[in-house]
This record gives sequence, structure tokens and C-alpha cells, in this order.
Amino acid sequence: MSALTLELRSEPNQRLDLSPLTPARLAGMTHADISSIAIGTAREAVTVGDLFKLKGTDAAKLRFLNTDARCDKIGEGLTEGEVVVDGDAGAYLGSKMRSGRIAVSGSAGALAGASMRGGTIDIARDAGEKAGGMAVGEAHGMRGGRLSIGGKAGALLGERMRRGLIVGRGGAGDYAGGRMIAGTILLKGRVGRFAGYGLRRGTLILDKEPKDLLPTFGDCGVLDFNWLRLLDRQIKASDGRFKLGYRARRLMGDMAVLGKGEMLILA
Repeated sequence: MSALTLELRSEPNQRLDLSPLTPARLAGMTHADISSIAIGTAREAVTVGDLFKLKGTDAAKLRFLNTDARCDKIGEGLTEGEVVVDGDAGAYLGSKMRSGRIAVSGSAGALAGASMRGGTIDIARDAGEKAGGMAVGEAHGMRGGRLSIGGKAGALLGERMRRGLIVGRGGAGDYAGGRMIAGTILLKGRVGRFAGYGLRRGTLILDKEPKDLLPTFGDCGVLDFNWLRLLDRQIKASDGRFKLGYRARRLMGDMAVLGKGEMLILA
């Protein structure tokens, strides 16, 4: 069976809520059933059939074509299957997902992977603010899984993150790892101000010293970390562009809070 494909015909005149379009929810539905699903967010009623051309039948391999930044909540709450986005994605990409895989060829809006618990999200280009952060109504950010960002991440990357791995290849904005509780964030490229603000536990791994390093981090010098070798092996399996090594300058903090986190600047 061919993948169920939804091709956006033209630019929508309102933001779209695509959260009903997941493999689990679409399993067993006909094209007519899918076309009748409401996805509008304004007064004007909009259905899938109004904006998308449907092809294929295999909902376990869901594909979106020509989407743009107004296509919100793609893969929200995903529990199984694969979602491929050939284009850009709006806000809340993969928010609260528990399993499965999401791959985006373009950029994603704010709150990508917000409060996700499992699965993987791969964004080829940039991600908006609060990627891996807290979804509305949630007390914690990312709680499992892997979020990969090929370009730059916005501010507050991994805000109140509790578990999981975030990999960014184009740096990040201000407050990366802000109020982080646990987990690992690995960033290549320039990072904005106040990285690790309110860091309680967890690890920030950077290849460059961040701008405006907080004074509430204690410098422990350059050390060897054998576990970085293991992480390096894991990262190389999916992306050969990273080279971690095993030596890093260790900064402990944020001492203004619990202070059991660490910032590693690769040596």
C-alpha cells in the first residue's frame, strides 16, 4: 500500500489545526471520511477536503506535501507510525507525542516537541522558540524521546525539560536549557545569552562558550568524560557531522537553584 498523502493545494487563509490527522486516528478511514474532518481555527469552517488533495491509503505512513508555517499541531499526541512533512510545519509539531517518528524537510514553528514523552522528531532546518519546552497546561517540558534540529533553535530551548535528548546543529537563542530539570541538550554553533538559567539537573553540551555566561556556574576545569564516548557513538549513528570526543570544560550550576546540573564546553 502507498502512503496516505495530503497535498496542500494553496496557502490557507487561516491557521490550521492538523492534530486530528495522525496514523492512529486515520486508520481504517476512507478518503471521504478524512475529507470531512474539520481543521479550521477561525469562524470560517474548513475541512481537510477544502484544502488538501488526498492520495494513497496507508495511514501508518502519513505524508504532508507543500505545507507552510500555518499548518499547526502536525503529529500532536502521536502514538504510532510515521509522519513525513515535505515542507514547513507550524507550531506544536509533535507536541505531547509518545511514540513514532516525525520528519520535516523544512522549518518548524514554536513549541516543536513540547512535552513529548517518546519517539523521534527530525527537523531539517530551524525551529521556533520553546522547542522541547512546555506545552500549554503542562508542568514540564520534554520528558523522553529525541528531538533533532538541523538549523537554529529559538529561545528557551528545552525549557523545564525533564528527560530525553535534544540535538541542535545551528546553535540556539537565549536561555537554552532554561529551568531544565534533567535530560541532555547537545548544541553545535553559537548559543545566546544566559544558557542554563535555572538549571537544576541535566547536561548542556556546547562546542562554543555561550554569550553572557551566568556567574552562578562554577568552573571545574577541563576533564575527561568516558560517557561522552558513548554519546558520540550514538550521535554518529544518526548524524556523522558531530564529533564530541571525550574532553570538556565542566561548569556546575545553576548555583542560584539546586545547582546539580552541568554545562560541558567541548575541548
